Amino acid sequence: MNKINLFIILTILINCYFGNNQVNGKFHQELGWKQSLTREFIDPNTPITFRIYVKQQNFEQLKIKVRDVSDPHSNNYGNYLSVNEITSIISPSKESLTLIEKWIQPFNPMEIEFNDNQDCIFITMSKQNIEKLMNIKIFKFIHQNGKIILRSPIDPIIPSSLLKHIDLITGISHFPVYKLKNKINSLSSSSSSSSSEGLQIISIKGTGEFLTVEYQPSCSPNCNGKYFPMDVTVKALNQVINNTIVTNNVQPSCTVTDGVPVCKVFANSFVYQPSEVSITDTVSNQVLTWDHPIVSLPIVLPQTIKQYYGIPNHYQVSHPNATQCVVEFEQQYYSPTDLEQFFNSMGLPTNVSVNVIGYNDETNPGVEASLDIQYLMGVAPNAQTTFWSIYANTSAEIDDILQWAVAISTHPNPPLVNSLSYGMTEGNVDTYLGNGYMARSEIEFAKLAARGLTVVIASGDSGAYDLGGPPMGANGCENARGDWPSNSEYVTAVGSIYFTPYSAPICYDSVSSGGVNCQSLPIGEVGVSIDYGTMWTSGGGFSNFTETAYYQKDFVNEYLNKLKELGISPPSNLFNSNGRAYPDFSTVGKNLYVINGGEWLSVDGTSASAPIFAGMITILNDIRLNKGLPQLGFLNPLFYQIARTNPEAFYDVVVGNNRCGLSDSTPVCCDFGYTATTGFDTVSGLGRPDMSVLMEIIDQF
Repeated sequence: MNKINLFIILTILINCYFGNNQVNGKFHQELGWKQSLTREFIDPNTPITFRIYVKQQNFEQLKIKVRDVSDPHSNNYGNYLSVNEITSIISPSKESLTLIEKWIQPFNPMEIEFNDNQDCIFITMSKQNIEKLMNIKIFKFIHQNGKIILRSPIDPIIPSSLLKHIDLITGISHFPVYKLKNKINSLSSSSSSSSSEGLQIISIKGTGEFLTVEYQPSCSPNCNGKYFPMDVTVKALNQVINNTIVTNNVQPSCTVTDGVPVCKVFANSFVYQPSEVSITDTVSNQVLTWDHPIVSLPIVLPQTIKQYYGIPNHYQVSHPNATQCVVEFEQQYYSPTDLEQFFNSMGLPTNVSVNVIGYNDETNPGVEASLDIQYLMGVAPNAQTTFWSIYANTSAEIDDILQWAVAISTHPNPPLVNSLSYGMTEGNVDTYLGNGYMARSEIEFAKLAARGLTVVIASGDSGAYDLGGPPMGANGCENARGDWPSNSEYVTAVGSIYFTPYSAPICYDSVSSGGVNCQSLPIGEVGVSIDYGTMWTSGGGFSNFTETAYYQKDFVNEYLNKLKELGISPPSNLFNSNGRAYPDFSTVGKNLYVINGGEWLSVDGTSASAPIFAGMITILNDIRLNKGLPQLGFLNPLFYQIARTNPEAFYDVVVGNNRCGLSDSTPVCCDFGYTATTGFDTVSGLGRPDMSVLMEIIDQF
């Protein structure tokens, strides 16, 4: 036999054994990682930890169980499953576990641990043995920001015989993603141009009767430290009012960053009235007008929320099992000092301790974490609260929500209500987190529902198209896109609305069409949208990957028919009308007052809405538990039923759309989006819970 034929035979045999089984690849040049060119020595005994997610059994059976214990009409409503009961349904076959162990053991793992459900294996092994096990090479990679990591540039290669037994492997070819942070705080929106020359508006933030304009001055980039006064013009867009405020000769405060000057001016504004904002350079007389409406809104405090949402101001959670949790990623930590100051300033009880799971750097609090824990505990004071921190190598890694879901699914005493303000465009999940990541997450969410846990997810801050560019978002208006994990059937997705008396469509009509001045009307709520005066848009729409949830089908069909009747339905080729519709509900997400690192600031985002909603559910759990009833658990089936039988339990948001979003932090508006209507819609879901009603009826189920 000649050498060529021998080589061909060996190649065929290797391919038959291993196949082309590269899984979970996450190395993408555009993410900024490069293999180190220096051939420095890496100790072959360097320990590396990875996870194998073993393929589970009987998911359909688990789904039936979830429906049974979550259906208020079922005799088993509230009879949630234990860890052992879930394991008996979902655990992998003995064949799977045996084959995987036989594959691993010859390579001398330093540590091997199975979770309680037997469906996830945590393994620590030396670098050289991982390379042999998975037929890969591990190298040092350096990010453009200087971070270093050991990874394989190709996916783990596993024997063909194991393919049907493994969902995915993480920790081998996963490259941390440094995403652009769009934390929407007091000065966070960016300009419509990336040029460093000439007059440009960077951001506008309205707070009550004042607004702040951040801009690049006309003299940029060569101002030589000389900055001249600006005029700021605010013109009400409501034709019924037709008012204008001009604040003249405002002296700016300016700083220079990377050679580019940035200035701020403070001016008078209208409260609640959508307005056009212009700035004028008093020296060059150059005038620049922001392209979108701006609305200036009062600061929101926990007391504001309780007043408008029907929560007794002095209500305190009393049942010890009415527990709640914020889940944090991306090196988001909280400061106990900030939290105590928040409690003191808001007149809230301060004698509540926080249970921390994972690492928390108290000296380095993040706005996200501060917002989450302050408003979760501010809405539901005195509840036992957990701060669950998932370790990240960097402050901008993609959120490993699956890691948290696996951990809490077998926790002996898990928090009952869990708020997560993280996610990404659904179409990017498997690309950047690994093939099968989203499907496996769906099973894990179902396990949490079976255990009676509530998972509240922020619906995203970039409208119906999830704009923002990869990895977290997408570009273009060709197709509407869903956000993950809001697209899951087993979570409760929460969008954002804001307080305003301009809460009816007639408030925005022209005089000729019968428009009226709504300034003195009672406070209502409107969907957060660039078209309605904010610098971002609450996420909502239809999934392209998951089907319409069983509990919402009638509501979704009614909404789609209504859009057609009104002639405002997006073209059918732009969205999947059979997809999971979200959000399910909405709460306020604009101008929340937060203290972070000792500094007070106002913060926006569905990141605010999720913990507020979660706190409301904790209150309802408290009522039920004190009456000997089980917690609400996976609440969507019940709440959709309540919306049908007791529609007064939800405030109906009828103004708003989500056609706009942010791309590279710049507002972008597509031609089509989803519009708020009466009843369920994909702007605000079923609307905002009215706690004065829900607190009265929640013990009837």
